[in-house]
Amino acid sequence: MPGLGYLAFQRVPEGKSVKNRLHLDLDTDDIERSVEFVVARGARSIGSLVEEDTNWFQVMADPEGNEFCFILRKNRV
Repeated sequence: MPGLGYLAFQRVPEGKSVKNRLHLDLDTDDIERSVEFVVARGARSIGSLVEEDTNWFQVMADPEGNEFCFILRKNRV
């Protein structure tokens, strides 16, 4: 995805047993396109798009259930 760099999901045989060690918040100019891109690679949406005064965000999970968010900042400088 342009501007994102490289993000990979890797499946492992054992299940998730602890809380995330890392939570990514990824800025995007197009949440829908970003969600489609990572879903095609094994991620899934958690809940629906959250719309706040200052930004919108979509919580996602990688194939192991580790959460991350796409964020669209309304007042980006």
